[in-house]
Amino acid sequence: MPRAGPTQRGEIHGRGAGRQHPPRGLGDSAQGSPMIRAVLFDFNGVIVDDEPVHLRLFQKVLKEEGVTLSKEDYYSKYLGMDDFDCFAAAAKDAGKAKAEDKVQEMIARKSKYYDEEMATNTPFVPGVLDFIRALAPKYYLAVVSGALRREIEMMLTRGKVRDAFSAVVAAEDIEHGKPDPEGYDKAMQLLNRDYVASADLLLPAECLVFEDSIWGIEAATAAGMPSVAVTTSFVPSALPGAKQYIQDFQGLDPQVFLGKIA
Repeated sequence: MPRAGPTQRGEIHGRGAGRQHPPRGLGDSAQGSPMIRAVLFDFNGVIVDDEPVHLRLFQKVLKEEGVTLSKEDYYSKYLGMDDFDCFAAAAKDAGKAKAEDKVQEMIARKSKYYDEEMATNTPFVPGVLDFIRALAPKYYLAVVSGALRREIEMMLTRGKVRDAFSAVVAAEDIEHGKPDPEGYDKAMQLLNRDYVASADLLLPAECLVFEDSIWGIEAATAAGMPSVAVTTSFVPSALPGAKQYIQDFQGLDPQVFLGKIA
């Protein structure tokens, strides 16, 4: 789910020590079914179930600026936005529009609160860490999120899965948040550039996306990638377009599950 971006944008980051050519994955393209060779994860609501944390922190910072944000408005209007757009839109909708430098200061304040909150809180989506570890030897993995890079890196490191990911595309790396497909397009480009053999480049249909919002699913669809909806933030009926729906990752066998998608 999209989260928040500071001012530096446009650079994608890979993992220089990542594996070069893992096995090709599942499926048989010769029989008409694209094989899944890469798995791309959203962060908030998919790896870390921290949307309630973000809501509280948005409310806290906005309250400090004299703006009230309801839970209903957050989930219906702002959850799909990165931090900059959420703060800017919520303040404007309340008749208290903020200048860009003020919004950046609000983002920094919220990020500080997030660090404090997560210092004693590790709300990983159940089963996701084991799922990631099981995928890592056989698939190219990436995170595609509107979250701040240091927040993503902090939690992946804490979960001891940072080295499983060849690439992280964060808020700093994109100009357009979800539902724009830019983040997913860049992740595939980065994997192809730095990790995949030039004679065997990834195609969008070979990249499976895990998302928890309609904006993320629409971004994956626009990129030509199949998606799985994780229902941590919304019920399945609010997430049309996904190939499968899961509550969490507990008990999922990666090869069996990805085989169903392929």
